[in-house]
Amino acid sequence: MAHKFNYDVMKRLNGGKQMTDVWRLPAIGRWEKSCGKHPTQKPLALLTRIVLSCTNEGDWVLDPFCGSGTTGIAANLCGRRFCGIEREEEFCQMAVARRKEMENLSVRSDWRNHIADLRTLKEEPLPDLFACEPIATYNLPFGQ
Repeated sequence: MAHKFNYDVMKRLNGGKQMTDVWRLPAIGRWEKSCGKHPTQKPLALLTRIVLSCTNEGDWVLDPFCGSGTTGIAANLCGRRFCGIEREEEFCQMAVARRKEMENLSVRSDWRNHIADLRTLKEEPLPDLFACEPIATYNLPFGQ
């Protein structure tokens, strides 16, 4: 089922006014690189806003090129389920390390406090909705 843009949520994030198409968000902070650096890592605040703008609690978020897992962290902080796909072993390990780091409740709380949109909404996320599968060691039926 396709979702519409969450105008109500975006309005709440923008002080009751319609959200504009220009978002001013902070760059990646040092705290976001605690498990390593990815060459194209996006700010957690940006991915959080995207997740909030087009999903509802409990929805699935798919990132077929998940890199360091920022989309998964954002999805989880927003109470969404997440499925990420990444072919580079190094980045898979980084995403898993970031995911494990988030299990520490003080780290999770600190991350939530860094994201202005989550402070504004003050919504408690659903329980942990990450699903971890062992690394596929078999050939997939589609091209490499």
